Amino acid sequence: MIRVVTACMFLLLFLLALWQLGQAGLLAAKAWAAPLLIERAWDRQLAEGGDQKPWPWADSFPVARLSVPDKDVTRYVLEGDNMRNLAFGPVLQPEEAGALIYGHRDTHFRFLQDLSASDTLTFQLKGREETRWKVVSRTIVAADQLYISKNTPDTRLHLITCYPFDSVDPDTDERFVVTLSRI
Repeated sequence: MIRVVTACMFLLLFLLALWQLGQAGLLAAKAWAAPLLIERAWDRQLAEGGDQKPWPWADSFPVARLSVPDKDVTRYVLEGDNMRNLAFGPVLQPEEAGALIYGHRDTHFRFLQDLSASDTLTFQLKGREETRWKVVSRTIVAADQLYISKNTPDTRLHLITCYPFDSVDPDTDERFVVTLSRI
């Protein structure tokens, strides 16, 4: 009787472990596939026009491409600044004084920590020409003090992520803001 109970417990734990590994594998597969599908959707938009979803059930589509050629970084920015879309890539919040782009510090916007004042980026909104931008500031601000002035004399691009980059706490109280000016 003890062998049967032990065997059943072992089988149950084994099946639970397989289920957990399957869930982890599915998450890893999504993390690998999403950027490729988003890039394909961007390319289809350039070729065919319209809003091309990266997968049939997606509720978003790429609206911009952000690149740092010197660092071999390209990110596709999604429409709809909500947490669901932020899981798949940076998201755009258009403003009167430019654009705010939010991304996760441990995935999409990890490269921000390596940007310096001498770096240039390219940015292309869907349906427009690619433009060049230069880093003008890198600041760390309290999350509740994050304020982007709409009264700037020129258009700015603001890349925003949580800070510090290496924190294990998902709810940090600071934001890392890289401000860029058009060249």
